[in-house]
Amino acid sequence: MYKELVIEYSKNNQWTKIQKPATTAEIKEAENTVGYPFPDELKQLLLELNGDSYFLLSTDRIKENCLLNRKYLKEVYEDIDLHIFFAENGCGDYYCYNISENGKVNTSAIYIWEHETNETHAVAKDIRELIYKYYNSEI
Repeated sequence: MYKELVIEYSKNNQWTKIQKPATTAEIKEAENTVGYPFPDELKQLLLELNGDSYFLLSTDRIKENCLLNRKYLKEVYEDIDLHIFFAENGCGDYYCYNISENGKVNTSAIYIWEHETNETHAVAKDIRELIYKYYNSEI
């Protein structure tokens, strides 16, 4: 489902390169690095395509991003680890799930995290809508 959406919406984008699916072990390793279980829709996305080398991050990029953010941004943005970043806009901002105060992953929306302000706001109700909006220049 997600792979087909990316293929359809990105057909005029020369930079999008569908990656082979992630394994369940790779997803589990990424979850362990981030410190939170991934929502089912994110797991399903990764099982269909492990990133697209453009907008959607692979499990390796999710882990790398998490570790770098915690190493270099934690002093400036204390709550940087309260997000699961899984996509990027190419300008330093990331699409993510937010973690609520009780430590649960908030799956009610997909958010954009803005690096200049450390603020998030909802941009899509789910990954399907995020893919549509991103590749149709609506966000």
